[in-house]
Amino acid sequence: MMIEIIFNNIIPFVIILTILVFVHELGHYVIARKNGVKVEVFSIGFGKELFGFTDKNETRWKFSLIPLGGYVKMHGDLDEASSKKNESSEIIAEQSFHEKTIYQRSMILFAGPAANFIFSFILLIFINIFYGISVDRPEISYVEKDMSAYNSGLREGDLILEIDGNKIEKFSQIKKFIEVKNDQSINLVFSRNGKVSEVNVKVIDNIIGIRGKIENKKLNFIESFKESLLQIYNFTKLTLVGVYEIITGSRGTDELGGPIRIAELSGDFWSKGLHSTLWFMMIISLNLGLINLFPIPMLDGGHLLLNFIEFINGGPLKRKYLEIAHTFGFFILISLMIFATYNDILRFFK
Repeated sequence: MMIEIIFNNIIPFVIILTILVFVHELGHYVIARKNGVKVEVFSIGFGKELFGFTDKNETRWKFSLIPLGGYVKMHGDLDEASSKKNESSEIIAEQSFHEKTIYQRSMILFAGPAANFIFSFILLIFINIFYGISVDRPEISYVEKDMSAYNSGLREGDLILEIDGNKIEKFSQIKKFIEVKNDQSINLVFSRNGKVSEVNVKVIDNIIGIRGKIENKKLNFIESFKESLLQIYNFTKLTLVGVYEIITGSRGTDELGGPIRIAELSGDFWSKGLHSTLWFMMIISLNLGLINLFPIPMLDGGHLLLNFIEFINGGPLKRKYLEIAHTFGFFILISLMIFATYNDILRFFK
């Protein structure tokens, strides 16, 4: 049982998380180096180092014991979270993160989430080109006999163009027009063999007796680029709306999942093959980028908020206020982690 869990869930989870954390931290690393900041440590995981190496720029690249995240420690940082400035006389100002301008520091901080967004976008382009997207054409694939659609003359292969004067581009649109006309007739314009016709169809119990056709279409690069941008926008909007609904109480908090839930899903998608695994990685990478932009101290978004306050204030906050902010952020993150893990455990007993 334990061996199955290790191979089916834990290993896929660690591999997927390692890739996404590497992408995130690489974003910080690249922009930090571009701005002349020395990166002292690039770590996948936390805690004791398992193995690693030091490159010619004196950056220590390492894998650590606890594979639940990662960090880059930059010159001038007193800790891994870049929350405290090292006041040591050994600090070289021109290589220190904290001695850079607000703009430079903000770019370095934003680069991590941005790398996750870019990675998700690249994955989507690849998926759409090599695996394709589901195309929801308003074409009838099946007409149930003795139902109102059949009795009105609709047949398999008919392409629905309009319902009550509303243009139909996807079969999934039809449902909303049918539901508002229960026990009434809808005016339906359709095409058959290039000939356009019009019929009135009675809606009975919110159905008319037809099914749609879902086709898979592989896209070229230009099509995939445009479609991927739209998908990123829709996924981002869906995630933010979900977070807003949880905060306002209109959606249950039982949907929140922690490491256990992610490990479970990692195994499920991994077992379904490369396509599903890439799709899962795209979703998690996008969410990782979004979550890190939340204005909570200890996260990239929290650091960006403090930079904005510094800009408005004309100088950095006093050290005691920074320590209070980071303590508060740490408390929030630990509380969310405990709550999400609690939800994960509850799922085993349902």
